[in-house]
Amino acid sequence: MKPSLHLVLAWLFCSPVALAAPPAPEVSGAVALTLPASDGANIPVRVLEPHVKTRAAHPPVALLVHGLTRNKEDWLADAPPTHGGAFTEALRAAGYRVYLLDARHHGERKLPGEKPSLLVKRLHAGESGPYVSMISGTAADAQVVLAHALEGGRPARVLVAGYSMGAQVALMLAAREPRITHLVTMVPPDIEPTLGEVAPINVVGRVRQRWLLLSANQDELAPVARSAALFSAAPSKHKVHRTFESGHALPRDYLQEVQRWLAAER
Repeated sequence: MKPSLHLVLAWLFCSPVALAAPPAPEVSGAVALTLPASDGANIPVRVLEPHVKTRAAHPPVALLVHGLTRNKEDWLADAPPTHGGAFTEALRAAGYRVYLLDARHHGERKLPGEKPSLLVKRLHAGESGPYVSMISGTAADAQVVLAHALEGGRPARVLVAGYSMGAQVALMLAAREPRITHLVTMVPPDIEPTLGEVAPINVVGRVRQRWLLLSANQDELAPVARSAALFSAAPSKHKVHRTFESGHALPRDYLQEVQRWLAAER
């Protein structure tokens, strides 16, 4: 058993915050949208308009990606592990149009017998294809959502942020998309390099955006040395690495760090 996969399984099946996703709250200004994926699948999306008007022809855009076993509503609720509702509202108050999507096999895209936890178990058993397909497919879907968000014109700021698995996807997307200007990744998991592009260490060498990496000193899914190596491997000239004294579930205070960084990057 490879240590990183063992720890993924242990966290997934033992951590209560990994198993219970929040219900879909009613949020003012939220619009449901369905976009066609490149393979013909449907991508459920929520779009939240900014709370303030901007003089810019095109408001800044933010695309947020949730973690394993979670769903897009993580970014609407003030609940662990993401506490994303506060982040989303801060972005809207700053003039961002915010896009949320469900990863494949998550939220509105759940399939009978194909739970994300089962795909991780199959990965551990040596069958990596379904897991890799889930991650790479979600990254491709995120690129479709981003293209839709930028159809009317490219704003000055295009932010992609992700938590855990969402950070894994965000790094893949940033490596592919030079139109992204800002990247925030919270506790991206350490994935075996043998899994190709879904492993953050294999794509971070193409990350040139302004980047904030948040990691934790007690995170079993991303050991300190691996997080440091990931950060060092990015060629970005504007990158910041902050660590917290926590495990994979960051304290709610991490949101203040993200907001401070975004404000400083104006």
